[in-house]
Amino acid sequence: MSTLSQTKSLLEAIRADLKREKEGLINFLKSPKIADWQTIDLKKNQPLLAAIGIDPNLINAALIEYPKQAKKIAKQISDFDNEIGNQMADLIGQPDLAEPALAQAQALEERCRGLAAMKEELQGSTHQFMVADQLLRQQLELRPMLVIAKLLTVGKREFFDGGIATLSLLVPFPGADERNQTIQEMRQEPGKLTERLQRLDVTKLPRLIEEVLFHHIEVAVAATKEVDEFLVTLSDRLTREVEGVAVIEQGLSALQAESPAGLVAGITRQAGMVANLISALYHKRQLKETMTTVNEALDLLNIFHLLLKNRIIPDLQKEVALPGSPLSPITIAAKMTRSFFVGAAGIIRSLKLMMTSLTGKAAINENELQLTLERAIMNCKTFYGTSREDLKKMKFYIDSLVGQYPKPFPYNELFKLTRATLTTYGDEVEKFINNHEIPKEMQNLSASPLPAKIGPLLAAIARHKAIFQKANADN
Repeated sequence: MSTLSQTKSLLEAIRADLKREKEGLINFLKSPKIADWQTIDLKKNQPLLAAIGIDPNLINAALIEYPKQAKKIAKQISDFDNEIGNQMADLIGQPDLAEPALAQAQALEERCRGLAAMKEELQGSTHQFMVADQLLRQQLELRPMLVIAKLLTVGKREFFDGGIATLSLLVPFPGADERNQTIQEMRQEPGKLTERLQRLDVTKLPRLIEEVLFHHIEVAVAATKEVDEFLVTLSDRLTREVEGVAVIEQGLSALQAESPAGLVAGITRQAGMVANLISALYHKRQLKETMTTVNEALDLLNIFHLLLKNRIIPDLQKEVALPGSPLSPITIAAKMTRSFFVGAAGIIRSLKLMMTSLTGKAAINENELQLTLERAIMNCKTFYGTSREDLKKMKFYIDSLVGQYPKPFPYNELFKLTRATLTTYGDEVEKFINNHEIPKEMQNLSASPLPAKIGPLLAAIARHKAIFQKANADN
């Protein structure tokens, strides 16, 4: 390739590069992230911008500076383009100038590289716009919008603390108290807790102990159902506010596609919606205190489940197998049998039983009675209840054990003894459970202080059950 052709090719390449630079500059200046700030009223929006962390003074300085930088670049590109035109014109009809013309073109190419430094200066002068755009987009979530709404709202600021506390029942707040749960999250708890309580294995114990445990488990399950019903009602009462949150979050998500002018207007609009929502929630602020009671109830029920599973049931199994223990069916049956046959009354009973056996009627000796009382404890399916139906079930059960004996004696005596044995054993079981201590490591699992023993814990569960039962009835 001749020197002349090389020169022309180089100049054409430089001109093409300059054209691309000019187009790039125009597109850069047309970018909404930059151009929008010419249309945004900085004075009017100063409170919003300041709340977000955008300094209107820096934005204004950038608005003054970057057009100057852009004009300098545009003029430089135009000057370089004119110089290329002049050099191309000089080559026409003067082939002897090819060598110096190539050197001039190469020098021009080198000077054109200076545009890079000018573009860096332009980008530096528009950096505040990029930072501002990023800050605006960081506000498109509910939590930062609460801060903006509070700062921009006049006359309603006193509502915010109470309203935000109620809002925490509807939406999770990152960084909030880790124990804080929304109502929707808490609504899952009673069902899960009921399943855990109903899965407890109490089958390796005397049936009478099972009945005592079943009774307490049923009370706990009933309490969880009352809490669940209360949470459902509470959730229904907040339906409008939940829908309001959803509308706000959808609006904030839609703003992601907006340019800075749209973001400023949209954030201002959304802040007003947030303020109205918080104002409405302020008037339901008592619900936050109510949820404290819900948390206390669920805490008590969860602790009770853990105690049953990990402490009470295993300890009952050990105690039942321990010789001489008041929870050993053998121990209690032997004690009650001895009480039947000792003393003056016992001697009279022995004589009467002897006479009964001599007449050919069914009688019972000491060994048979002890075994009967052991069976009574091991298989008793009815212990609680004072209704006529419950009493009939208890009588039917005792009759299945001693109904074959003559009436009134020894049947009446054996009936009373069997019933007393079941009552005595049941009382011992209740005493064991109620006096069972709550370990410190489990007390630490609760947000509120726990009693030292199970008895007061059971009483607290019953109280909470009654509280929510009444609340549900009132609703």
